[in-house]
Formats: sequence, structure tokens, C-alpha cells
Amino acid sequence: MDGFDINDNQGNNLNEFLKSYRDSLDRNYAATNMLLDRKRDNDFATIMSGANKRGMMYSNFPERTKIQYESDQYLPVKSKSFQTYQTGLDKLRSNAINYYNQIKSLEEAIADLA
Repeated sequence: MDGFDINDNQGNNLNEFLKSYRDSLDRNYAATNMLLDRKRDNDFATIMSGANKRGMMYSNFPERTKIQYESDQYLPVKSKSFQTYQTGLDKLRSNAINYYNQIKSLEEAIADLA
């Protein structure tokens, strides 16, 4: 949440928490993508191995199967992973802004009483 500081009622700066939470989301997204890519590579190797065992290694069957695998299984999961990541970022930002606005509202109410 760059651009403004968020301090709670006791004066604790929450920017460090928000930054570490955002970094955590980034790391989880990167790890998920790495696992998805590894699974895709393993599944491609299985497809090629199966085609080789059946004597179809040099036909277009393995390539068609890979394309079908990507469109039916890999890309939808990859898209879902990105949507989950983006939802987490949006929720973090929304919560931070709401909390910031609540703090400012309380500060204004306290200033009005003084």
C-alpha cells in the first residue's frame, strides 16, 4: 500500500504487515505456478512416453494430445490461480483502505471533541 502510511490506534505502523502479506501472496502465486508448470512438464513426458510405447512417437498424436491437455486442464487451472492471486491483492487493498478510512474518521471525531 504505497503512497500512504497506516497507523493503528496505538501508533503502530501497519505498512510492514501489509507489505509482508503482499509478498506472501506473491510467493504463493509463484510457487503455485511453478508446481503447475512442473505437473505440465511431467504430463507431457507421460504423453510422449505413451506415444513412444504405442509406436506413435512421430505422428501428430502426441502434439494434439499436448494441445488438448493445455486447453482442457492446464490453462483453466493457471487462470484460476491468477484469479485467486488477484482476488487476494484486491481484498488486501480494500481492507487496508477501509481500515485507513476508519482510522481517519476516528481521528477527526477525536479532534472535533477536543
